[in-house]
Amino acid sequence: VIQRGPTLPKPPCLIYCCVWRFRDRFCQEQLKEHFLSTIGLVSLASHHTKFVDKMDQNGGVIPGRVANGNGVAGSTNGHGPSKPQQPQAGDPDESLKWRVGLRNASGKFLTAEPFGFKLNASGASLKMRQTWVLVPDPEHPSTVCLKSHLNRFLSTDKDGLVSCSSEEAGPETRFIIEYAGDGVQWALKSAQHGLYFSGEEDRVKCFSKAPVWWTCQLALHPQVHVKNLNRGRYLRLGSGEISADRVNPWGAESLITLMKRDGRVAIRASDGRYLARGGELLDRLDEAESLFSIQVHCGPCPGLAFKDSAGRFLTNIGATGTSKTKNQTVSKDELFVLEDSYPQIAVKAFNGRYASIKQGQDLNANQSDIDVTETYQLEFHAASGKWRFRTKDDKFWKLSTVGNGISATGDSRDQSTLFAMEYQPKGRVALKCSNGSYLSAKKLGAVNATGSEVKSEEQFQLVLLNRPIVVFRCDFGFVGIKNGRLECNLVSYDAFNLEVSDSGFYHIRGSEGFWCVQADGSISFKGERPEEFLLEFRSRSCVAIQASNGCYVRGEQNGTMRADADEIRAACLWEY
Repeated sequence: VIQRGPTLPKPPCLIYCCVWRFRDRFCQEQLKEHFLSTIGLVSLASHHTKFVDKMDQNGGVIPGRVANGNGVAGSTNGHGPSKPQQPQAGDPDESLKWRVGLRNASGKFLTAEPFGFKLNASGASLKMRQTWVLVPDPEHPSTVCLKSHLNRFLSTDKDGLVSCSSEEAGPETRFIIEYAGDGVQWALKSAQHGLYFSGEEDRVKCFSKAPVWWTCQLALHPQVHVKNLNRGRYLRLGSGEISADRVNPWGAESLITLMKRDGRVAIRASDGRYLARGGELLDRLDEAESLFSIQVHCGPCPGLAFKDSAGRFLTNIGATGTSKTKNQTVSKDELFVLEDSYPQIAVKAFNGRYASIKQGQDLNANQSDIDVTETYQLEFHAASGKWRFRTKDDKFWKLSTVGNGISATGDSRDQSTLFAMEYQPKGRVALKCSNGSYLSAKKLGAVNATGSEVKSEEQFQLVLLNRPIVVFRCDFGFVGIKNGRLECNLVSYDAFNLEVSDSGFYHIRGSEGFWCVQADGSISFKGERPEEFLLEFRSRSCVAIQASNGCYVRGEQNGTMRADADEIRAACLWEY
């Protein structure tokens, strides 16, 4: 009734009470997770509506709201529908808040329960309840505060009693992070009382005089942009190295993928090679050369530091900012911030040419090759459900006041920069402008907002440029290969090559073959030939994947992936 009913249940509080009583009676974790997610603690879905609890940019819960007709509830950081809400582009503080999970010596995650602000250390995997935001305290530069998904701070008193109900940061919410010799494990020391935080099952306290070690795991999507704090430049794939010389993270070469291994990360460039501590790029991951532990450094310029196996920190050297490890101490040169990697696309018209601003500010579909002037950042506007196209000069497409043309001169306050995206057959889109007309391309390349209906001239192909390798995640976990099959409920993940064909279809390739659809609709990763998939941009960080059989790929809680959905539901949205 709850899943299929035509309207949302009127008193959600009554549903939550039922969930709590159900949990008390049955103590199996898998059953709890399934039931909670089914009836609305994570998301509540029917055929045409969806009720979503999100988090604001500070980690706080935003009440759920009804989605639009295609089942997509606005913007979602890098998290799917049941995950923390993504910040909008240009949020200056978002890169200074780090979402992490804390795993104890038994391999269980610190968890903030949604009722009574209870704490335990029994989470089997890193999901929303196991996600914590490390918030630097500017008035106390050596400390951090930990905020739960409920927007409450972790705190401790002098007797070692721990709670997570504080709405404001204070002396008892501040912790000092200490690192083990390998840099992988962390200890949290109360800045007020000098005692260490520990947790085992429901025994969570802060009363130990000796360090109690936790393993930190980043909770963000691993495909990011990385900026050196001192230089103010982004890392990118250069000529045989990773350089820090880009003011804007533009193009595929600015994509960095953080590959997790045993509490450390490897820095993977957009061509699939791994950064070694000496600055060279390796075809294969070398644990001694390519793995870095992550340390959080607060102070006037908070950031992350990457420490290699020899105890030296990553920095950027020389005019081009070559990335390599050098010093054993951390200064601003060794600090980095991570930012979400927004999708960057090219727009191909029916005449086979790409929309370009190469010849000035006016948009024309007249270029046969893709360069920076044919690359646009696609940004979702959650309030309206529409999209913006940002240029390399930080301007947006906008409707011109003369001749209904499109010019690259808009800013984010201008409503004429918003375009409604309507999907057409074969992955094409129609873009409806603020004047109610569709964007239309002429044979010679002129682009105007004059289309009254969708014909071939009003259909465009969006080519995703900055995901040559891609990591997918859904509500149940990451996509990867386990026990000889492709699964979508994993804590670890695999990166796949994403190849686009001239016809607009994508081929997804792993180390053992191509993704392909089996007779029963399940997805295999051992295809001998490329199989055609389409990607539909559905929210800030999620796509729907349409397979060659015309159905959408959906994930199941047991990890199975099947191409059998006739319409887009929550289970069909993949963070990328």
